[in-house]
Amino acid sequence: MKAKVALQPLMRALVPGDLVAAQGLSAAVAWPHRVEDWHFALALGEGFALEAGGRLVGTAMCWPFGPDWGTLGMVIVAPDLQGRGLGGRLMDAVMAGLGARGIQLHATPAGEPLYARLGFAPTATIRQHQGAAFSVGFHAPRAGERLRPAGRADLAVLAALDTAATGMARGQLLAALVEDAEGIVLDRDGVASGFAMLRRFGRGKVIGPVIAPDPEAARLLVAHWLGHRQGEFIRIDVTEDSLLSPWLQDVGLPEVDTVTRMVRGRPPAPAAVRSFALVSQALG
Repeated sequence: MKAKVALQPLMRALVPGDLVAAQGLSAAVAWPHRVEDWHFALALGEGFALEAGGRLVGTAMCWPFGPDWGTLGMVIVAPDLQGRGLGGRLMDAVMAGLGARGIQLHATPAGEPLYARLGFAPTATIRQHQGAAFSVGFHAPRAGERLRPAGRADLAVLAALDTAATGMARGQLLAALVEDAEGIVLDRDGVASGFAMLRRFGRGKVIGPVIAPDPEAARLLVAHWLGHRQGEFIRIDVTEDSLLSPWLQDVGLPEVDTVTRMVRGRPPAPAAVRSFALVSQALG
């Protein structure tokens, strides 16, 4: 068995010119991100790169959402260089980038031991559903409810609902989603009470975030997008306590993977609305 050769890659900022190579790294670990998905993520946060011999061998990103909380993700080390401590170097960089904020991440089984050593504790399971062979019946709004398209004029109320659900100030993210995604708003007795976005991502489209006051309202929002996208490849990442996972299985959108939500710090407490589906596993 050959001994591992000592390696000290250069740590530097991740820049847009790296993102074609970064997409190659994510493909090497079977992540579906397109180059466009990398650009969307980097435009909203800060990235770090490890480079060795002119080759990009590691990445990580972080997103500060207000003064108290942030998320991190896109922590990838080239498969042939894993097990050399490079993931730990990347984590040190992104955690320093978030400063004293509480931090949320979503861990694969391979990453969970490292994050636990760094003080992150598991708080929830996220269930990834995706596919194209689904069929959704008509979901009627309850009395006093209606769905309508979301637009730029809704940005302030969407950001307020998102902050109430996540405890994070993600206004910049919501502004980017309003430009990049399609959105619908749930009005309840004339008051915006939830919303759901649909955008291009990975192999097809992703539904998220889904912010709603209760599981039935969340199903109504998700069913709208599924009903309008029959036969298209759709992905949605839902929280285990959303109660959406069994319903998604029943309508033909199978669960394909799970990750663990881990937090360093006290998790934000949701208010009158909850987050039922993620923007992405990196952004939360």
